[in-house]
Amino acid sequence: ALLRGIGTMLSTCASSALITRLLRARLASLCLVPKPREEWRLRARCFASHRFKSTTTGDDEPRETGGQTIADDTNTAWTAHNAWTSSSPRGSLYPGHVRLTSLQKALLAVTSGIGAIAFPERADLVGTANELSGVWALQNMRDRMRKDSVGSELLRRRPRITDTTLERAHECAPGTLGKTWSTFMGTRKFDPNDRPAVRFVDDEELAYVATRAREVHDIWHVLFDVPTTVQGELALKALEFFQTGAPSSALAALVAPARLPPKERAYLFHVLYPWARVAGNRATDLVCLDYESEMATDLGELRVKWRIELAPGRDAGGEPK
Repeated sequence: ALLRGIGTMLSTCASSALITRLLRARLASLCLVPKPREEWRLRARCFASHRFKSTTTGDDEPRETGGQTIADDTNTAWTAHNAWTSSSPRGSLYPGHVRLTSLQKALLAVTSGIGAIAFPERADLVGTANELSGVWALQNMRDRMRKDSVGSELLRRRPRITDTTLERAHECAPGTLGKTWSTFMGTRKFDPNDRPAVRFVDDEELAYVATRAREVHDIWHVLFDVPTTVQGELALKALEFFQTGAPSSALAALVAPARLPPKERAYLFHVLYPWARVAGNRATDLVCLDYESEMATDLGELRVKWRIELAPGRDAGGEPK
């Protein structure tokens, strides 16, 4: 009797589900019920439109900043954001976003963390470890940006550092931030678009903060004159920890040096890490800087303005960086 009752219940549930699907298909064919994806896209467009309207002044005239209207830039940013949201799969917050369970996040955090420690030059492993273990650090960076005038403007416009930015920087005069950065990228065959995308942050605004921190990494190399060697990357990771508080940066800086020869490891701990602590704490809040608008500014002036302390020039053996 119990088995017959369970069979009857399952049959009833299956029949109800089938009837529900048939009714929805019929109503959709009559255009009485919008498709879930179309309704979701409509909400995204309305949200983007509302945010754009809120950036204009009371008389609906765009505000001017440095020869470029914020409204025009915002319109472009939110148009891209609308296309970004509309092209994402249902349930995703941005292109490439992957939703994981807590267990999946824990397992991926451990494996990517081990990989980042073993191979600190692997940007994908380092980025994944940062995304999964540094949510509170991203929230702290986001809160600091909201309180800062430049940082809040960055959160509103959401500029991206791409190959177009690099092309414009290459046209700057020698000695400027833009020219020095473009030369740095060119000699190493680096491309801003090669940075791995943020995928595992379950908040769109925090995902942009993580993206921004990832895209300005090479500019920090230029500002602090840090080489792209293993020693240099680990030293910059230590500086990033003192600036952002990301735990994966501290873990990589502490554990990854085990791969280095004793002489290089000693120099890292006794020279480069003390410099990273002082330079990271002394510099201005690097996540709240509009680097794009300063590309044509003399690099030396920016280093003074932003309280940048250059990395030590030679390693333990007297060899240049």
